[in-house]
Amino acid sequence: MAVKLALFCFLPVLGVNAQDLPPRVDAVGFPFARNTALGGAHVGLDGDFSSIFTNPAALVGAAPRKNYAELAIDIIDIDLITHMMTTDDPLSEFASLLVDNFEADLDIGGPLALGAVGSDNRYGYGWGLFNVSRFGLSWNREQMLMISATLTEEFTLAGAYGLRLYDGLDAKFDLGITAKTFLRAGYRSSPLFIQQIKYILQDLLEMPFETQLGAGFDIGFRWTLVDSLSFAAVLYDPFSPVWVNQYSEMGKISAQETIASGRMSVRPRASAGVSWKMLSPFWHRYFNDITLSVDYLGLLENLSENPRDPLLNISAGCEIRMLKVFWLRAGFKDMQPAGGIGINFTFMNVDVSVYRKELGTRPNQYVTWAASVNISFRD
Repeated sequence: MAVKLALFCFLPVLGVNAQDLPPRVDAVGFPFARNTALGGAHVGLDGDFSSIFTNPAALVGAAPRKNYAELAIDIIDIDLITHMMTTDDPLSEFASLLVDNFEADLDIGGPLALGAVGSDNRYGYGWGLFNVSRFGLSWNREQMLMISATLTEEFTLAGAYGLRLYDGLDAKFDLGITAKTFLRAGYRSSPLFIQQIKYILQDLLEMPFETQLGAGFDIGFRWTLVDSLSFAAVLYDPFSPVWVNQYSEMGKISAQETIASGRMSVRPRASAGVSWKMLSPFWHRYFNDITLSVDYLGLLENLSENPRDPLLNISAGCEIRMLKVFWLRAGFKDMQPAGGIGINFTFMNVDVSVYRKELGTRPNQYVTWAASVNISFRD
């Protein structure tokens, strides 16, 4: 039945009419508070459940773990969203925003985050089924009195496999690949007059409805010296086609009345980094682990239409594990600080982070506060 429904929704894409569709489709993922606390998803870190999205090569040697459910909330400039939806005069909210653009997002991951990771000395594996609800507002100076809104739900099924190609006395080399498919559906409105934004939830049924069905893969490697120093790189979505259908409203899906359809793609990205797990008898007296990481996230940034300043792609993080159940984290990304904690309650993990995020293309162009919380149930 699911296969028939998918074919029914996406068969019209054979008649391509993509002029009204965006040139690229957003990549799928899942909000992990640990990553935002560390300044980003560092590709050289040891494998865990998030490695399915971060670096499949890191799954070789990962401790076996099952994830049953997870609730993740990632908030970017939620104060702006609240004011826009409740005030009688949304125009007043823009008085202090003398910038080129801004963005406010609320991402809620889960409760579907079902999966597992495991490994032996030669290979590692991971799989997961995820859902994420996303709500966002965006504005740019070119259309000063207009604002765009998105409200989508996405489901992702991903499987990852890592293989140890070299296992020497003091060095190891691992290669990994992640295959994924996703379904995303929701509303991507054309720019609205600012005064209309507080009524957007009431008008959704009359807005264009969009469906996206995509597939793709990531590939990465990890080279580790003396079980301490790791060099890694990952290429994300080198080929990830997405079949897109847009309907005048959600009720037109059954009648197959599309207003635009076509095959898009996810913009490829690449990251490289180094992580160092400090193996010191002195430090080990007080802490179980101390890990330092530095990454560069924008190796393919020049392919984007509006590339960011190269400094904004530098990411650094430090994680300290104490008593095997408590983590302190600090990070640096977008030329801004980040921090957070993690607590293992045996039957569940709680991760919290607070960070600053640059929404512009230059340092300190438009910086806002953001926060993430993850509650995961795993063993």
